[in-house]
Formats: sequence, C-alpha cells, structure tokens
Amino acid sequence: MRAGLLLPLLLLVCLAVGWAMALLSSRRRRQLTGRVAAAVPGGAVAPANTALPSIRLRQREASRMRRVARLLRVPLDIPRANLIPPAWIFLFATAGAAISAWMGHFLLSMPMVALDGIITGIVLVRGLFGWEIRRYQGKLVRQLPDAVQLVVSATRAGLPVSEAFRAIAQEMPSPTRDEFIQVEREMALGTSADAALLALHRRTGVTEYAIFAVTIGVQARSGGRLAETIQNLADTVRERLAIGGKARALAGEAKVSAIIMIVLPIIVALLQSIMAPQQMALLFTEPRGLRLFAIGLITLITGSLTMQFMIRGATRD
Repeated sequence: MRAGLLLPLLLLVCLAVGWAMALLSSRRRRQLTGRVAAAVPGGAVAPANTALPSIRLRQREASRMRRVARLLRVPLDIPRANLIPPAWIFLFATAGAAISAWMGHFLLSMPMVALDGIITGIVLVRGLFGWEIRRYQGKLVRQLPDAVQLVVSATRAGLPVSEAFRAIAQEMPSPTRDEFIQVEREMALGTSADAALLALHRRTGVTEYAIFAVTIGVQARSGGRLAETIQNLADTVRERLAIGGKARALAGEAKVSAIIMIVLPIIVALLQSIMAPQQMALLFTEPRGLRLFAIGLITLITGSLTMQFMIRGATRD
C-alpha cells in the first residue's frame, strides 16, 4: 500500500476511535440516567410487586469500557478533571499520529509506519489525559490541608465527622467541594466515613485521602483523640507540600536548561531559513533532506520527553 493511501486510512481510523472514546463518558451517563428514568417513571415510586428494570450497566460492556479507558487514561470517574474537551484531545492526537506517520514513511516500511502512527496517537492521548489528571490531583492536594483543618475545627467543637464533611462540601472551593459532595451522598446511603474516603482515594488517586481514611477508620475502631490525630495529618501534608515546592524551585535551573535546549534548534533553523533559504529548502525538497529532517525532529521530541520525565521524577513529592 502506498503512503498516499495509508495515511488517510490511518487518519480515519484514529479519528473514529478517538470520537468513540470521546463520547464514552457521556454515553455511559446517558445510559444510567435512562435506566433510572425507566425504573421510576415521572419520579413516582413503583408498586412493590412491579419488576423494575436493572439500572446497572452490562458487566462485559463495563469491563471493556474500563480496559480501553485505562489504556488511554481517560478520567471516567473524575470528569471534572477534563480541562480540554475529550473530542479535541483525540483530534489533536489524530493529527499528531498522521504527522508522525508522514515523517516515518521516509525511514520505515509501511507496516512500521502504521504502527508508528498508532503508537504516537496512543502516547499523545495518554499524555494529555495524564496531564489533566495530574493537574486535578495537584489542586486536591493543595486544598487538602485546609479541608483537614476544617475537620479538626469541627471535631474540636464536638461535631461528628459527617458534619465536618458537610462543612467541607459547603465551604471549600472546587474541586474539593465537588468530591466531598459525592462523599456526603455516599455516607447518606449508609457508607462509613473511612470507606467513603477510600472510594475518594480510588477515584482520584490522591494518596493523602487513603491516609485520611485509615486515620479515621483506626480512630473509630480503637478510640483516641481524633482532633489531634487529624491535626498531625494536616501538618504532615503541609510539610510534604513545602518540600515539594522547594524541590520544584531547585529544579528550576534544569527546566530552563531543558527549554533552551529544545528551543535553540528551532531558533537556529528559523535564522538559517532567513539567511540561507536555499540550504534549508533542501530539507524539504530532497529525499535525503527529508530523512534528516525526520531524524532531527524525532530526536528533538525524544530528548524533550526524556528531560521532562527526569525532572518530573526528581520533583515528585
């Protein structure tokens, strides 16, 4: 198959998969809403002897959705983390896959070009969704000390933990307020406080919520001074945030160096195209120049991603 036919086909396939995954979350919510409406039409309570349709999703369908979403890191459980509409993310990933396949056909065979485009699209989707999830988790962690301090104040005033969670759902800013509204609803259905916090940890991936859940669960079973224990947790989270901020400040020089190393080849290429356009034109008109251009772009992207992973690993708190 020639590259002129392969690239449009790859673009259409990636676009179809992307749009399907972009509509996955909204489709799931619409199905659940429809089942609830069918179970209780008009909001009225059905008679006791009436068989109600199930509001659960089919297990096989749900498991397939979960596996694909886990592969692409789509935040199904925390749709509020979507800063960019999922459809735009998949469109951007499709364009990146097509560009990568176009560059790769100068160096690779056609099956490898198709594989390169698919892998590039998956990496871009995972990277963008992962960036949104990390951004959402960062907001939750930064707001956690204030939320824990609110629980400390409520327990010292003699209020139960459920009232403290209700205060968080009313007083804290988003996204902590939205998450604790869901925690409050789960507790209203009979879930214990520690189980609701563990569900919040599994939903958001924030480790501090698991520590918070264990703290409340141990205190509820063995007794002790809850206010002092939670206060220690709040102090620990603040210290972790301070250490993480110092690490990011120390890594500022490395970030600047990485940005300079990434931007410098682009600036040199622009200056060279102004001063000697005939020489730069060879990169886009000659087969050997196209190969060199593809190799240079691939190495630039690989180096930037490597530096980003190293900096992120060094500053991870």
